[in-house]
Amino acid sequence: MSVQNSSAAKRTTGKQIGAMIQNEASRTELAANPQSVLADMGIHTNATVYADTADMVHLVIPAHIDQSRVAADDAAYFEELGLLALGLCMYSEQPDEPVT
Repeated sequence: MSVQNSSAAKRTTGKQIGAMIQNEASRTELAANPQSVLADMGIHTNATVYADTADMVHLVIPAHIDQSRVAADDAAYFEELGLLALGLCMYSEQPDEPVT
């Protein structure tokens, strides 16, 4: 039951953050004050938030690496690490610059 509740909570949080980052003002506020914005959502963290732009994509180094999968030359794991590192923010075409 707790796994189901945890999964539902993660989906709810993901939905809230997804809506937030689609709104320019909310996205800017999240990037500028992540602890405060996330605390308002019930998430207490000291995470740093970096907002990707059309000409800047941030690389995230995962905290833990499965050394046995690396040693086994696990191609699927390497793909997973790549997606985690770039936060799924790889563009086949660069998005348009926002109008300011």
